[in-house]
Amino acid sequence: MESFEMTLFPRITISGARGIIGNDLTVENAQRMAWAYARFIEGGAIVLGQDARQSGRLFHHAVISGLMAGGADVIDVGPAPTPTVGIMIRELQAKGGVAITASHNPSQWNALKFFAADGTFPESDFVDNYITFLHRGDYNHVAWDEIPTYETNSSALQTHCRSVLSAIDCRKIHERKFHVVVDGCRSVGGIFLPHLLARLNCTVITLDCVPDGNFTRGMEPTPNHLTALMQLVSAEQADLGFAVDPDADRLAVVSNEGKAIGEEFTLALSTYAALKRVPGGAVVTNLSSSLLNDHAAKQFGGRVIRTPIGEANVVRGIRDHNAVIGGEGNGGVMYPAVHIGRDALTGAALILQLLAESGKSVSEIVSEFPHYVILKDKVEMDLRQAHKKLETIAAMPHEEELDIRDGVKIIYDNAWLHIRCSNTEPIVRIIAEAEGEEKTRKFIEQGKTWLS
Repeated sequence: MESFEMTLFPRITISGARGIIGNDLTVENAQRMAWAYARFIEGGAIVLGQDARQSGRLFHHAVISGLMAGGADVIDVGPAPTPTVGIMIRELQAKGGVAITASHNPSQWNALKFFAADGTFPESDFVDNYITFLHRGDYNHVAWDEIPTYETNSSALQTHCRSVLSAIDCRKIHERKFHVVVDGCRSVGGIFLPHLLARLNCTVITLDCVPDGNFTRGMEPTPNHLTALMQLVSAEQADLGFAVDPDADRLAVVSNEGKAIGEEFTLALSTYAALKRVPGGAVVTNLSSSLLNDHAAKQFGGRVIRTPIGEANVVRGIRDHNAVIGGEGNGGVMYPAVHIGRDALTGAALILQLLAESGKSVSEIVSEFPHYVILKDKVEMDLRQAHKKLETIAAMPHEEELDIRDGVKIIYDNAWLHIRCSNTEPIVRIIAEAEGEEKTRKFIEQGKTWLS
């Protein structure tokens, strides 16, 4: 029996164990976290994938040896998006999965993302119990005559694409013959997304789609990181552009006019496409996601249900309400017909379906939405003091509707102000949305005044 009481581990949440390489994330503790995970779920088959960041190679064999030492059979799908790992867990009826990826974090970061047996991220109770088990350190090495198996599986790309294609109207997209530019962020989305688009009869122009991890832009697909994509869409006179983050669970769109429309539109346009086929359905998103989703849902008699912040909360809401679609305002689309997890490939297919069925361009569809503006700010504050401030704000007389499940959200007519404590830093986040920047800015300033 090994004792690892002196080992330091990175912070572990439902989104995985994320840290800076050589600091709080090392080859040694990556191996031990994988080992503990395998023991904690009592072995079985575990799917392993990774994004293209160069440090992934450093941790790849450590994670394999850790999983096998803990009694798990490893099915290595190679470089693959995070949602692909989830889909493959279901496809192969595995016991769990691990993705080696730090998602949108800079190159000096990496992480191990753990999955539940249904291909989604585990609930907080699972994570809490796993952390206790990890730090206790009493997990045994597998016996010499019970060494688990290791195998590679090359079907991930085709399996993921097949899952998406079976959930959309491919014929209409084929007929439109879209010209699409893809910014693959020099990672796995640069392989998977162009392949899917080619199967949809799109002409694909690639930008940074060589998956070598030599990142040339900020990892998040936000407008300030998409200058090269916007220029290429304009130069190629493309119908639109798609950008992903390194593990391809987030998607952003550039219009036919070469404008980044903002990642909040990704879920809104996907919602429009999904509810057009299933009118009246439920849409689940979090408290800080845009009213654009409400506008899209109303076009087809749908309703938007909001959850506290966090992907696991949205997943639970999708299940509880049998939602047609869900997701987050960061470009994460969750379409249960494919996968209850953020998936850039699904978002791209749904948006192409919307364009094909409507016969309109991205710019034309965006122009039909209200001109909502979301602004974000933050105030540094001791979290104990911050929670007291939020209690005071919630107790104030408000004529408007309040939601206090995650901080304080004040809901106005076609506007809202959300004030909440960070889960990781001593800061309070202030997020507001209204029609027009001037009005939105006033809500932000009101929030800062209440916190002062």
